[in-house]
Parts: sequence; C-alpha cells; structure tokens
Amino acid sequence: MKSLGHETLKAVEDLVEIGGFASADEAVLAAIEAWHQTADDPAQQLETIRLRVRRSIDDSRPSLSIEEVDAALDEMMAEARPVSGRAAR
Repeated sequence: MKSLGHETLKAVEDLVEIGGFASADEAVLAAIEAWHQTADDPAQQLETIRLRVRRSIDDSRPSLSIEEVDAALDEMMAEARPVSGRAAR
C-alpha cells in the first residue's frame, strides 16, 4: 500500500488541528465516504473535473518547466512498485 503524500498528510493534519475532525482516521474516512457518494454519478464526476481544471487555470503559481515535470515524473516512477509479469520484461 502506498502512503499519503506530504501535502495530503499535511492537509489531513491541519484539518485535525483546527478541530475539523477528531483524528486523521476520521478525516480520511470522511473523504472516502464522500468519494463513494459521488463516484457513481457521471454528472458529479464531470463537475469535479471542471472544478479541478478551473483551479488549475486560476492557480497563480508559475507553470512548471519541462525539466521540472520530467524530474517529478522520474521521482514518481522511482517510487512506484515494480511490475511483475510480461510488462516488467
């Protein structure tokens, strides 16, 4: 099982710290429950995609360079589990 990323873990910890949830487990379970409620609704999925695109467009941080993207992808690939079977050969 893959662990939570630093930013995700920090967000969960912040929610607990400000009193939004009693524990990290409670926060994660609430997120999973919310996901289950919307996962089967295509209209909700489309709205979620639209919101993510809008947040990306509105993001004031500078765009990543191709080198930064390559480095991030290389890091993700290095952390990924090895694939077994024919695909790994």
